[in-house]
Amino acid sequence: MPAWGQARIRYAEESVAFERRLAEHLAENEAVTEEFRTMARAVWDRARQQYPGALATFGSENPSMPGTVGTSRPALQQVLRTGHLRELVTFLFQGISSDLVPEMLGGREDPDPEIEQERPSRRQAAGRAELERLAAQLNLDDTLFVAKKQAALARATREHTVQRDPDDVRPPLSRAERPFAVNCLGLTWMPSSSVYDLAMNTGLQEASEDTGGLVLTGTAGSTYRFLVHAARMRDQWGIDLDLGLIRAGMIAMSLSAGHHSFHEVMRGAQLALDTVPGHDSVLDYQDDWGRYWNVYPLTQQELRERVARDGLFPDEHARALLDVT
Repeated sequence: MPAWGQARIRYAEESVAFERRLAEHLAENEAVTEEFRTMARAVWDRARQQYPGALATFGSENPSMPGTVGTSRPALQQVLRTGHLRELVTFLFQGISSDLVPEMLGGREDPDPEIEQERPSRRQAAGRAELERLAAQLNLDDTLFVAKKQAALARATREHTVQRDPDDVRPPLSRAERPFAVNCLGLTWMPSSSVYDLAMNTGLQEASEDTGGLVLTGTAGSTYRFLVHAARMRDQWGIDLDLGLIRAGMIAMSLSAGHHSFHEVMRGAQLALDTVPGHDSVLDYQDDWGRYWNVYPLTQQELRERVARDGLFPDEHARALLDVT
């Protein structure tokens, strides 16, 4: 294999490792967590005034979703007081995806044309299709008790959930999360990459191959929506939110949960930033092998010391192969 081919493979391998460590590092960043708390408290306070009967919307009882704590008011208030980043992101995701937050801000935002153009290329992952076939077969099998059907489906589902020891999760599982997040087999969280994938002939796949960006399920529409509504909250409610910190939190949670890659989160964020007049250009995404050098709010030195393997960015590892030859 020619040296450039080896370098591209090394870049992809180092990118996977870098992104895993980056997500863990950002997940416990205090400034990022507190920015999400500020955003969550702001939408909760306004929902209490405008839609007091809809507060449970911010909660979830879905065990496949990281950060689930239930829908009771005490559980959600505890998230606002002391919840970690994963819980706060899920709180806000529920509020945004249900359109409760957009409604309080004047209505649902216009969809982004690039993301809309991608969506038809997103398809059901093979593993997900197999699970659905198994569920259908078990449902038709009258020879098995319900408990045995549930156990068989749980065992089959396990290989498609996040493969981590529950005690190694960062931030650590809270007391409210654990009943939803863990069963006798391990974590119950289902990554989007176990549910969807993208056809290899899509525009995003082809363009990303040229620039070295990793692809899982497509440009992160959730990140786009988070940043759009954070910007609307700044403009309409006067909430001083740092869009870079909101993006950093989406990097942490999307990567650790297996929903999106860094490239996909940054693309979604950039599409949102492009709609914000006068946004800080330091946040603009550099879509090339140097993509990991600028990850606000972290400095390059912090990235080298806390994230990069042997203090080198993925492109530096890859270019070392070219220098040798």
